[in-house]
Order: sequence, then structure tokens, then C-alpha cells
Amino acid sequence: MTDDFIATLPGMASAAADEAARAGRLSVAQLLDALQHAFVVLDAQGRVVGYNACALQMLELPQELMQRAPLIDEVVRWQAARGDLKGDPQRLIERVWYHLRATHASGQPHVYSYTTASGRTLQGATVAVPGGGWARVYTDISKHAQALAQLRESEERFRSLTELSADWYWEWDVQGRYTRLEGRVVREQGIASMFLGRAPWEVPAANRPRPEDWQPLRDAVAQGRPFKRFEIQRTLPDGGTYWFAISGEPVRDAAGRCVGWRGIGRDVTARKNAEATIQRLAYYDDLTGLLNRRAFQDRLRQAQASSVRSGQWAALLFIDLDDFKDVNDAYGHAAGDALLRACAERLRAAVRAEDTVGRLGGDEFVVLLEDLHPQADQAAWRAQHVAEKIRQVVQQPVVVDGHDLTVTPSIGITLFAGQEESAADILGRADLAMYHSKAAGRNAVQFFDPSMQAAVVQRATLQRELRHGLRDGELLLFGQPIVDVRAQVCGHEALLRWRHPVRGMVPPAEFIPVAEQTGLILPIGQWVLREACRVLARWAADPARAGWTLAVNLSARQLRQPDFVDSVRQALHAAGADPRRLKLELTESLLLHDVEDTIAKMEALAGLGIQFALDDFGTGYSSLGYLKRLPLTQLKIDRSFVRDLLTDPNDAAIARTILQLAQSLEMEVVAEGVETAGQYEVLRAMGCRLFQGYHFGRPAPLEPAASSPEPAPPA
Repeated sequence: MTDDFIATLPGMASAAADEAARAGRLSVAQLLDALQHAFVVLDAQGRVVGYNACALQMLELPQELMQRAPLIDEVVRWQAARGDLKGDPQRLIERVWYHLRATHASGQPHVYSYTTASGRTLQGATVAVPGGGWARVYTDISKHAQALAQLRESEERFRSLTELSADWYWEWDVQGRYTRLEGRVVREQGIASMFLGRAPWEVPAANRPRPEDWQPLRDAVAQGRPFKRFEIQRTLPDGGTYWFAISGEPVRDAAGRCVGWRGIGRDVTARKNAEATIQRLAYYDDLTGLLNRRAFQDRLRQAQASSVRSGQWAALLFIDLDDFKDVNDAYGHAAGDALLRACAERLRAAVRAEDTVGRLGGDEFVVLLEDLHPQADQAAWRAQHVAEKIRQVVQQPVVVDGHDLTVTPSIGITLFAGQEESAADILGRADLAMYHSKAAGRNAVQFFDPSMQAAVVQRATLQRELRHGLRDGELLLFGQPIVDVRAQVCGHEALLRWRHPVRGMVPPAEFIPVAEQTGLILPIGQWVLREACRVLARWAADPARAGWTLAVNLSARQLRQPDFVDSVRQALHAAGADPRRLKLELTESLLLHDVEDTIAKMEALAGLGIQFALDDFGTGYSSLGYLKRLPLTQLKIDRSFVRDLLTDPNDAAIARTILQLAQSLEMEVVAEGVETAGQYEVLRAMGCRLFQGYHFGRPAPLEPAASSPEPAPPA
């Protein structure tokens, strides 16, 4: 390091410094020579006035050139001639002087880099020295540049691989949110915006996975452990549905803390589609898409296990198409296949979503009905209803190539519950019942159990005849008198009767349940209301009966109809009856469902003047809170408490309690089933003021009866 060089440092100090200062500068010179950075100083004219030993070695400049204090122009020409600097020497010199002047003008250093002819990469920085001149520092960054080049090359290789494969690379932050995605699928599908900033479980999924489906992945993220092949389905911007399997591992800092995640996603759509195809071929009928024999038997075994848990009966329907071979022979197998597909669609549409439909082969179909009813007869009735519905829809013509193709089904039904028998046995029973159906003339429904078959037929016959009876005016309105404390008639309870043209009077206990189960109770209930209103209108013209009330029993189905209030209002208006003389009787069971809706409808009708009575009080469950809210005017003591009133102290206590409760609620009480003078006297002594029973009169046609009751339309 030269003394002249040292003299140029801090403010280009004067050479007249004392010996002690010179000794200090010599130690600085030694320090600069020991640096691993090249150091060059230029004066205000751009002449090299100082340099350290590293400058000669790093810049590969000859010492004889530097010793004669050359202008920077000469140094640039020498470097250009050697190949360290690329370009026209004069242009290079102009550029150097431009940056030198700029450092003085801006007060900011000029940083640049270049590669020498020997392959060394240098980074230089020029700073202005106060008083004029410049200091230039050079650092050898060859290793760093080589590392950057290798990193860029690695990135290019990585991008090439992701472009060529179905895999894509991803990174997450520590919360599992996507921060980076690379790959052909990402670029081609434009999905980065769907994913970035979201966790996988926050990205909309095509198959709407349940929250618990994500739990294994979320647990892995929460616990900072790797995961493999977690499969997700996505609908991408092109409208296509894709399956991806993602695998990942945590990224940790020096302290071992998880700071994020990285991994790959693989497009597994082709594999998932292939698996779906295999599943379909293994378990589904290729022609109709229904379950095949193997899958249906598995489903049947599951239904057996389910019936054990639920305690309800299930049914199997075996369906064979009558004369299907004739269709194939006449119109060809293509037409037969089209007919089978149409039948399959009709079967699906005829049953509930939770029911199972299968095809065993050929023209044989099966239907599995679960959770029908805890009682076998009720389950059989429901299975019969579904079978009849199927029979009706299957026999409708199917248009194929301009031809109306028609087949009829023969259906066999068997009930089952529990796992004592095999699925094959159940199928065999239904199959046998189907053959009985064919033997009975085809296009029919037969149960395997003969006794159950007879019961179902009887119920179906009763339903059909009741519908006809409603249409043909066979229903009658009877009445049983209600008397006051002096045994004077003050009203009647309307009772429905059916005079069958062949069987005579059919007991209500036999036909009312059928009407309830089939929905016929609605048109029948409407008929009863209209007829009761006409009776009230006729009574109003008779001074002896003008003050009587007529009580009509309501069914649960009636009360739940949205238009129930309007239907009552219309019946009163059409007959011209006084609503204050109409009394509607409800049972306690009606109060257990849709209480708020029931109260609203009762209050609307009470606003018209209609009275309400609670029938069979004490035999069910009634919340006293509801009793306070309901617009009731009357309670009826059930006949079961009246029957043993004289011999059973408990029944007497119950009757007395009901009377006291009614008195506190300001309600009337009617004692039902009064058959003896003793019962009448005891109840009267307890404070009861209204009575009904055989002691006062048996049910009889309400007089004067309508000459021609208006029949209601069939349900």
C-alpha cells in the first residue's frame, strides 16, 4: 500500500503529517492490504492514486499499470482489451464517467457487477469522497453467483417436471392455507385464485364433504405430522370435476417448530373414474342402473339387521313382467331393453327415496321397503299400497320407436323382521308369492302368507266399498242425546254410521280406522260437517229443538288441513246454521302435535261462536298449561271411569277430580256412558250437570233426516 494512497484517505490529508500519524497510516495500509475486498481510490481527475494488494489480484490488473497512476480511462481500455468488460471501449469509458459524476450529484453509491474473462463474478460499489475523488470497492461473488445459477437451474428443472406431469406442487402456511401452487394443472385450469389464501377444507368441493371427512387432514395439520394421499374432489373453472390426492410434510425452522407445509397434489381423476366404473359393474345392473343381484342381497341383509334395531317390519316385493318375451319376439331386443329401462325408472319414481330397487336379471325386479310399521298387519297394508301403486304405473304404455309397448306386472310380497332367516330364503318366499300372483291371473299382487293375504284383500275391499258408499249416499248421521241435570235433552253427539247394501250396518270400529289410514277420513269428515250443519239449520226452525247443540268429532287429519277453518266456515254458511250451536270434539291425542297450529285454528273458529269439547278426558295425556290456553268450553269424562263408578273408589275419585278441575277452569262437564240410574244420581251429587249414555237414549238417526244426503266426491 503506497504512502500516496494513504494520503488520499479521509479528505485527501496533507503529506505534512507528523511521524506518529504516518506510523498510524502505515498500520491502516497494512489493514487494507489484508482485506479480502479490492480497494481503489481515484482523485478528482479520475486518476488511480491508491489501491490495495487485493485489487491487483482480484481485478487481475498488472502492477506496472497501477504504479504509474493511470487515468480510469486507461484501466477501462486495458480491461476491455483483455475481455473483462464487454463492449466498445469508448462507450464503456463514457458510462464509467457518467456513474462517477452521478455519485457526486446524488450522494448515493453506484453498485454494479460483471464477470471477468477468467469467469470470476465481481460486484463493485463506487462512492464519492468528500473534497473530490472516488473510492471503489470490489467483492468476489463468484460462489454466490454460482449458487444462484444452480438455484435457477433447479427451479427450471422443477418447473419442467411439474409441467410434464399430472402432479402439482403446493406450499401452505402454518394454518394450512395455500401460499404457492406450481404445475401444469394449476396453469391450464387457472385454479390458483380458487386455492391461494384458503385451507383445503375452505375451498368449495364438488361432493360437499361433511366436516368430519376433513378431520384426518386437520388433525395432521394440528399435530404437525406428514400425511399421504388425502383425496378431495373439485369442480374447476372449466366445469370439469377432478379428483386430487394430496400428500405433504411439515417445514420446520432451526428450533424444530413447524412453520408451514409443502407437498404435491396428484390428479387421480382417471383412477377414481375407473374405480367408479368397477363399482358400477360389480354392484349395478348395466342396462338399468339398478342394484344387481349381488348388491341387492347385501342390501337385504343390511335391512334385516336394521329391522332388529328399529323393531319395525320390512317387505320385499318380487316383480315379474307378464309376457315380456312377446315384446322381445315382436319388436326386438332393443325395444325390450328400452321397455326394461322405462320400467326401472317407474319403479324408482313409485317408491320413497330410502327404499331400494334392484334388477335380478331378465324381466325380474325387486323392491325393498323398510321401516313400514311395528305391527305386521299395518306393515302389510302399507306394502300392499306400494305394490298397487307399482302395478298401476308399470302397466302404462311405453312408446318405443313409435310403438305403444305394454306389459303388466305380477307382484309377490313377503314381510320380514330380524335375522333368523337368510336373504335367499326371503327372496324365495317373495318369488313364490309372485308365482301365486301369476297363477291368480297375472297383473295381480299376492302375499306369501295366506292369512295375511286374506286380511289385506279384506281391507282393500273395505276401502273400495267405503269409497263407493261415500259416493252413493250410504253414510248416515246418527245422534245420541245429551241431557241436563233434569234429564231433559239439550243436544246430541253426531255419530257416523254406514249402511252397507249387502252387509247391513258396518260397525264404526271396522271402517273408521280404514278411513283414517287411507285418507278417506277427509272427504268423510267434510260430509259429516255439512250434514251436521244442515241438521242444526232444521232444528232452528223447531222451537223444541232450536236451543240444542250438536257435537261433531274431529280427526287428526282434518284438524291438520291448512284450509280446515275455511271448510267449517263454508259448511255453516251453506246450511245457514248458527255456529253457536255447533260443538267440535277433540281427543287428547290431537293436542300432542302442532299445538300452536291447533290453538290458532281453534281460536279462529271460537271467534265465530263455535264451542269445543275435549273428549275421553283422563285417558291420555293433557298438559294443564295447554288446557288453559285452549278455547275449550267442555270436558267429557270417559265412560271407562263412569262404568265402575259405584264399585271402584279410584274411578269415583277421578270423576270427582275432573269435575273440580272443570269447575276451576269454568268449563262444563259431560259424563259419557251413563247406563244406570245409580250412576246418574252419584254423578249428579258430585256436581255433574250434563250426561250421555244408554240410560237416556241409544244412538238413532237424527230426525228429521235429510231426504237425499249430498254425497262428497271420492278422495
